Amino acid sequence: MTTTFDAIRAIIVRDFELPAERLRRDTLLEEIELDSLAITELVFAIEDEFKITAENTIPPFKTLGDIADYVARLVAERDTKPRGAPKSAEAAAIPSKAAPPPTSKRPRAAKKANGKAKSGANGAKQDGARRVKAAQGAAQSAPPVPSHDAPPRKPKRSNGTRAGARAR
Repeated sequence: MTTTFDAIRAIIVRDFELPAERLRRDTLLEEIELDSLAITELVFAIEDEFKITAENTIPPFKTLGDIADYVARLVAERDTKPRGAPKSAEAAAIPSKAAPPPTSKRPRAAKKANGKAKSGANGAKQDGARRVKAAQGAAQSAPPVPSHDAPPRKPKRSNGTRAGARAR
């Protein structure tokens, strides 16, 4: 069975091309020229290898043994957490019957031809359904759906001049 340190040493040999003989638990990171960027890359490789997630702030390591102890602690924490359990006791106590947050999508409107609602019985049914859905949406504090009875407004076009500016 390989130890945490042996696995980390194998990663360093593979990724940083250092000889395994130089890598002991008491080896200083300065001796093998691992700077902060190299340590960050090493932590990413360790996360992938051990299926762990490092903390947001990586503690200051001085030796390879410090890294091995840190990884062993993270592996132990990972293995002691129950799988599939909620992250907090409050999440387990609160039933998840809350309504989903309102979306910004509007209900589907009746198909249009040249900006006017589809005529006929089917168009009237769709228009009525749209209004009912709009009323329901307003009750849920969603933004109201604009009425499609009036023709859409065209945006104003600019003639390229601003108020008070001279024409070129």
